[in-house]
Amino acid sequence: MTVSVIVPVHNYGRYLGQVVDSLRGQVYSDWECVLVDDGSSDETAGIAAALAGEDSRIVYLGQAPLGPSAARNAGLAASSGEFVQFLDADDFLGPRKLRHQLDVFARQPEADLVYGGARYFIEGGTDSAGDAELSWTGRSAPQAVSGYGDEILRPLVDENLMVVEAPLIRRSLLDKVGGFDPNVRRMEDWELWLRCALAGACFVHDGGGEDEELSHVRIHPSSSSQDQVAMHRAAVEVRQAVESRLPTPALRRLNRRRIHEHLAVIGMLEGLGGRLGVGMRCLLTAGFSERRANWLAWGALMPLVRVPPGRWAMGKVRTLRANRRGEEVREWRTEWP
Repeated sequence: MTVSVIVPVHNYGRYLGQVVDSLRGQVYSDWECVLVDDGSSDETAGIAAALAGEDSRIVYLGQAPLGPSAARNAGLAASSGEFVQFLDADDFLGPRKLRHQLDVFARQPEADLVYGGARYFIEGGTDSAGDAELSWTGRSAPQAVSGYGDEILRPLVDENLMVVEAPLIRRSLLDKVGGFDPNVRRMEDWELWLRCALAGACFVHDGGGEDEELSHVRIHPSSSSQDQVAMHRAAVEVRQAVESRLPTPALRRLNRRRIHEHLAVIGMLEGLGGRLGVGMRCLLTAGFSERRANWLAWGALMPLVRVPPGRWAMGKVRTLRANRRGEEVREWRTEWP
């Protein structure tokens, strides 16, 4: 049973060696890998071509910059494995990840998608051998939900259960739903999982927890609040697109409530980030829709953050939040050295 590993790459050529090393280190060796260069302007093309020349299981494919969804679809079209593993170019897999999830498929042949957790890391300096040193910051704690229909739809509508590397997927399921939507460039993995669940797919949590069985996901410290705004806006768009297809009133109510929660977060980020009008509209819309007095109050009082007392108060809030995030990171690093 061949596993097709699809790796979209856009200006991440420097990480491809690590990606391929993690595949060559897999306990399960019957895999093929398609490196899809999505219009990179760095050294990706040369590095990917060289890696393909060293190993017959690796294929290099170049295309115009069309986005991650289109790149993954191109990789699917160029591969033929019975199972599919998606892998971002700056991440990698634990050595038993493929073997562990294939074993779950063998035990539970009704499964269409088997998923697990992820371990997160930040790349620091280099060691004495010149290799990058990785600082492990924590693990995801996904809901261990298995099933199909409402069993999986409710938790999946509530939130995205997994990173794109987490599942191993039957190709037949991807053929059934048509792969990724090329028009979706953020939250595209979650949009795909929702369509899979709506198509009746059986999701199975793999029960794994050992580091070697997990996908390993890089955290980029350069992420900004504007990226958070973009992700929340993308989540709203995904939810709005799926709204009419949700089969029960309860799921639609849950989805609308979560849309308004996203809008409230967008309102706070935009308002405190300088886009006062946008922030107020989002908070007031969310507050009226959900009858949330705190959101309405924030929306109405947002202009006060422009006067000195308000700026001082918000500075204190930001400091407290930053300190809290720092404590969480230190706790993660203590637990997962």
